[in-house]
Amino acid sequence: MILTAEDLLIPISSLILITAFYMQGQEFIRPMIRGQFVQSILLAVVSVIMWYLTHDIDFIVLAVLIVVLRGFLITYFLEKGIRKDQVHLHEKHVSVAFPFLISLVFVLTAVLIVYSVVFSSIRIESITGNQGILVFPLALFFQGLFLIASRRTTYAQIMGYIEEENAIVLFAVFLLPIPLLIEASVFLDVLALVVISSVVVLEKFTHERVEELKG
Repeated sequence: MILTAEDLLIPISSLILITAFYMQGQEFIRPMIRGQFVQSILLAVVSVIMWYLTHDIDFIVLAVLIVVLRGFLITYFLEKGIRKDQVHLHEKHVSVAFPFLISLVFVLTAVLIVYSVVFSSIRIESITGNQGILVFPLALFFQGLFLIASRRTTYAQIMGYIEEENAIVLFAVFLLPIPLLIEASVFLDVLALVVISSVVVLEKFTHERVEELKG
């Protein structure tokens, strides 16, 4: 059986979600940043496949912007901001396996609730004609949200923010008119660069709980 371009959307979207769980389980900064890079490249591949299916050249423009801005520029500024004493996340009382399992349960539960409640009552048509593919950006969004909530390190929280951006772009690829999507993607990339330049450079490396600050 020969796979078509449309058949590749689901496995590639699955790989995007796998990179998100990979980032959740990391204790070191650089593997997490490179996971974000791979995730962005896979997102660009999805855009190229959508160009092949729709013959809309704007999807190629979007793919190039994702690779240049989200893939290379954001990755470059993140890695450039790492100091020698910041190679490890150094999060106290953080076990890699436990947050990973909690993340998996949280994402599956959130997606099941949203998909069964919202999508069953509101008919959302995907460009591909397959409504089920919208589960992947939805799961990626909740995984990014959990990454922000479960880690105290600035770099890890920025990774979660970028994951949420990738989820929004992936969701929009299947739904929105492409010119609007390009403008939104560029805005999100510029916003991410501003966040990286201000938070990573100026703010402290970790964010402790409020209870620890009271003592």
